[in-house]
Amino acid sequence: MRKRAMAYEIDFRPLVLKELTLVCDISQEGLAAAVNKRTGCNVSRGLVNLAINRGYLPQSVPGFRTAVEGIIKDNQRAMTWLLQRNMSVSDIWQQAEHGFKGKMPSGHTKRVRRSLLQSRQAMIPGNPFSITIQWEVEMISQEALRHFKMFRNPFIDDIQKDADIYMSDEHRYIEAAMLDAARHGGFLAVIGEVGSGKSVMRRKVIEQLKKDGDTLVIYPQMIDKTRVNASSICDAIVMDISSEKPRVKLEQKTRQVQSLLLDRAKSGYRACLIIEEAHDLSVQTLKYLKRFYELEDGYRKLLGIVLIGQTELKHMFDEGTNVDMREVIRRVQVAEIKGLNGHLQEYLSVKLKRVGAKPDDIFSADAYEALSRRLTSTERDGKTKVSHAYPLLVNNYTAKAMNLAYEMGETKVTADVVDAI
Repeated sequence: MRKRAMAYEIDFRPLVLKELTLVCDISQEGLAAAVNKRTGCNVSRGLVNLAINRGYLPQSVPGFRTAVEGIIKDNQRAMTWLLQRNMSVSDIWQQAEHGFKGKMPSGHTKRVRRSLLQSRQAMIPGNPFSITIQWEVEMISQEALRHFKMFRNPFIDDIQKDADIYMSDEHRYIEAAMLDAARHGGFLAVIGEVGSGKSVMRRKVIEQLKKDGDTLVIYPQMIDKTRVNASSICDAIVMDISSEKPRVKLEQKTRQVQSLLLDRAKSGYRACLIIEEAHDLSVQTLKYLKRFYELEDGYRKLLGIVLIGQTELKHMFDEGTNVDMREVIRRVQVAEIKGLNGHLQEYLSVKLKRVGAKPDDIFSADAYEALSRRLTSTERDGKTKVSHAYPLLVNNYTAKAMNLAYEMGETKVTADVVDAI
């Protein structure tokens, strides 16, 4: 019996439908959403991509062809385009005269400009229609879990112990820098994009300091970090290293803080102030932190400071832009969490093995490079490459790829599957 061809083994043969969507500015994502609404089925952009580029009509979506034709009939611009070519709606399923490979749809430039304003970065697309990184969280469907013989999602409640945390050489360096700042009165800023693992590293470091037992961790609980000021920092220090009640006036608080830190230092303890969401701190508050950093007992610093924030914090430490912050910028050490590119296979191995899954049973050898490429963007200079392969996004794109592989009947996640997300 002849083996059924997988969806991605079908030759590249774009349809008239592709030419129509390009000219009439109909996005694959929008078309998928409209088909989804008409059929009540879960139609992904990957399915639409396969339909217009390879003539693949998914058997798992009853009424797919009828739904697409109905959408085109309701689009006045599309119908005008067909009439001008003496075509009917049914002709959209014919093979196009031109390949149109890499051609951008009408209105693409305008959408990219809008995307640059609305999103963090424009993507280097795995296919011509993938304009921006998809930040929306997607869960692995129950069908995909069964398809890959997995009993639970490896990305839910995935940190239960230290062994569940993937640590590259870069992560180990940043962890060591955080511990050094805490133990030896350093001033460190850890910077990373959303979902890069900052909070996980913070928890890991705090747990290690608790185990060591000789470092007092000060962790301000104020939710709105824009309201953190010198007074609230004093309050946090007093409350976290003593049972005393903070004084009322700032001068009294400052003396109280210095006295408590000196007392704890003479007792053999170190103290470290850790502030998350530090990108929300005001310039004035960052200047105040420099004053706290300067509290000393002889040559010994009384307080280590670790700031944890998103990339906006890095911009705040640009002396060319914020010259009035040079007294802080010239004292703070910056450690930036980069993407996992180059380590995707090792990272996913850690996540999958903890739920009893074998990576080689889920991913083909070329899938990792495709995923890395899919999560890389180019800066506006057109040259600088930026990795967005942060744990949160890697988890999300892996879930998308597994769901799409199931929809296509693929036995593994391949590079083609990743490129079609």
